[in-house]
Amino acid sequence: MVRTRSQKEALIEEIRGVFEEANSIFLVSLAGLPSNHVNALRASLRKTGAHMRVVKNRLAKRASGEGPFAQLNDNFRGPTAIVFHPTDPVAMAKGLVDFQKDHPKLQLRAGLIDRAQVVVGEDTRRVAEMPSQDQIRATLLALINTPATMLVRLIGTPSTQVARVISEHAKQSGGGAEDAASA
Repeated sequence: MVRTRSQKEALIEEIRGVFEEANSIFLVSLAGLPSNHVNALRASLRKTGAHMRVVKNRLAKRASGEGPFAQLNDNFRGPTAIVFHPTDPVAMAKGLVDFQKDHPKLQLRAGLIDRAQVVVGEDTRRVAEMPSQDQIRATLLALINTPATMLVRLIGTPSTQVARVISEHAKQSGGGAEDAASA
């Protein structure tokens, strides 16, 4: 399909918008994947909050400009799609790796995490092995709550011990719990 210069400029602006919206991206090769598998990939990525956009390599290179995503320009070759997520690169990577298990023709070429860290090839799998943001939040919350929980236990321990001593004294003196309460 022949595109006019204005159509190409519009596509470049769309791709530039993707780069601006995304905090992290992965470049994947869709070579050899039937269109129904590509649609299944889109659906599985949507569940993680990620999106996918098939791009023309030359236009994507122009859209990356001099920004951080220009570091990936060497990986724009062949049928390429940009997979992006505004906040959670780990969920996106896990979604890609899970899909790749059933569809080995999907190739993870490269990625840019938090607009700073470039990952290439098998390093993308390592990103998928990292804990997700929800797991990190749960761990952090547990670390924050632990000292407070221990403090409550320490404050409650003396009163619990006093109650046990009174109860034990009541048992030894032959009285019941009623005698201990009246004392």
